[in-house]
Amino acid sequence: MLEEVGPLAERFASAGFHLYLVGGIVRDLQLGAALDDLDLDLTTDARPADIKRLVGPIASAVWTQGERFGTIGCRIEGRPIEITTHRAEWYDAESRKPGVAFGDDVEVDLSRRDFTVNAMAIEVPSGRLVDPFEGLVALEARSLETPIDPEVSFSDDPLRILRAARFIARYSLVPAEGVLAAARSLIDRLSIVSVERIREEYDKLMAARSPSAGLRFLDDVGAVGHMFSEMPGGVLDRLGETLDRSPIDLLVRRLVTFSHVPAARREAQLSSLRYSNQERRQMLAVLPGLDVLTDDAPTTDEMMRRLVLAVGHDDMATLFTVAELLGVVGTRQARMAFADLGAREDLTDLTPAITGGDIIRELGVSPGPAVGEAMAALGERRLTDGPASATEELDWLRGRGVG
Repeated sequence: MLEEVGPLAERFASAGFHLYLVGGIVRDLQLGAALDDLDLDLTTDARPADIKRLVGPIASAVWTQGERFGTIGCRIEGRPIEITTHRAEWYDAESRKPGVAFGDDVEVDLSRRDFTVNAMAIEVPSGRLVDPFEGLVALEARSLETPIDPEVSFSDDPLRILRAARFIARYSLVPAEGVLAAARSLIDRLSIVSVERIREEYDKLMAARSPSAGLRFLDDVGAVGHMFSEMPGGVLDRLGETLDRSPIDLLVRRLVTFSHVPAARREAQLSSLRYSNQERRQMLAVLPGLDVLTDDAPTTDEMMRRLVLAVGHDDMATLFTVAELLGVVGTRQARMAFADLGAREDLTDLTPAITGGDIIRELGVSPGPAVGEAMAALGERRLTDGPASATEELDWLRGRGVG
């Protein structure tokens, strides 16, 4: 990594500036992460205008959306890089968005980081570790600590309480007693955090290999009610082992979690977390499928067709995966019935063979409600009796007096 950023570091040094790898990349380098998997973040005492001037001649692209916060992005030899001017911050009691002032001291910049394992820097090109808060010691001890008093850190930005769960889960860290105490005492400060950021932290926690330790922390400090207004207390902790057994698939893990929200409250819960319309539709299709399997595994072709129509063919595998994780009786039987029916007919398309236009043209029906009623009847027939040819469907409608 030092070799890769060496030419960039030399440009900054020649202009009289310091440059450091910082934050997550330093932590992950200490843990032996592959270089190609790392986001390349650097910090410097150069101001944004100087950063643009120095990277411009060697970058294939430069972006400046974060310039007023001190961040200049660029792409050098295919690698995206973000370089941020050293910063100091201050917070208003009613907002987690800080005021920012540019600075010249890397240690002051590191002090504003969330946890000591993220408050390390590596000077480039020398490779000197800058670790004023003993983040490396904490990483080796698997301890989660804050660079400053955790009461101050969590009060300034209460989202850090939720972020703590993610680092606990991802890196098998144990929260220090001061971190636990501060999180418990300041949990009501989560009220100033936007719903979108809360949902984002939940999703990131679900991407950890084993979320259970993070979930136990959230339950311990009282964060569950702030994340899931419709979730009975203690459920997230009880779900830990199930989620740890699951594949690292965000949809699967969301479904495992929300399956424990009462059916009548799911839509309100998903809406309150401001998932996109597409995400809500997908989850609200699969979750009732779990309820069907819980009540009684589909035992007839018609029941299976109705389940496929409700869930969506492409999400049936996800449905069975989640049901198996939750120990739903009858999941194996339902999976076999789905495979058997799929071998006999096309379950990717459960619509009739003919269209409303065919009914108008072939049967002489005038456009209007009668066409809609005929199509609805054909749709129901497709579910009860299975697929039919266009000729068979037209003959069936004639037999019912249509046309």
